Amino acid sequence: MAGDVKVGLYLVADNPNLTFIVFIGLVLLTVIAARFGAYAYLNMRATGVDAQRVLWEYLLYVGLVAACYGVVGVLEIVTSIRTPYKTGLMLAVVLLLALSVREIYFNAALSTTGADDVFPGRRLVEVAFVGVVAAVVFGVALVGLRRPLLALQGVGALAFAGYGFWFGRRQTAAAMVQGTMIDSLLRHLLPVLAFATLVPAVDLATVAGLDRVVVMHVQIVFVIMTATALMTATIKLRQNLASL
Repeated sequence: MAGDVKVGLYLVADNPNLTFIVFIGLVLLTVIAARFGAYAYLNMRATGVDAQRVLWEYLLYVGLVAACYGVVGVLEIVTSIRTPYKTGLMLAVVLLLALSVREIYFNAALSTTGADDVFPGRRLVEVAFVGVVAAVVFGVALVGLRRPLLALQGVGALAFAGYGFWFGRRQTAAAMVQGTMIDSLLRHLLPVLAFATLVPAVDLATVAGLDRVVVMHVQIVFVIMTATALMTATIKLRQNLASL
């Protein structure tokens, strides 16, 4: 209940230094992700290209979900609210980034309208991926950070990233798209996908027996790197908006 929420300083793993770093990293991610989502929305409105609408929507959701991840993380530090399921939010960010890369490929190949013919099993893959995210979010919310769920999260993140990078590799190998806006956007998103993937994937070390606190130190490093990569992608979106 809202009346039971207490405001104060709640240390991450009872470690003041880790708490400070996590707080800074999450605030940084929240601000940058919110700006990224805003520019994605503005690009969607300004472009007016129906074939690119799904791409801009995915990028908008990337910003929104990443910002939510940062917000709930900050709330855990400054209030008594506990949100163990927030780890699933970053997994959702990875999935949305992978789907964004796929849409970039279809747009560059001028095959968005026939995407189901190019990759006939994509809807089934999407449903399976969404099922993994839902299982992690609701599973952690119900039973906590259990090893099977952490394993599912880590493997799921790697699978999502592999899916996205497969499409990214196919596009970067196509000479016809070199130097275009779509190609440039892809090259800015791939580092974001890589670093964001490592945030949930590093929990596989917990499954292997590494101390959870050590894993959390590594995770916040990747959160900060994700925010940094997202900042360069935000600049690209801003430049694209200015050119429209």
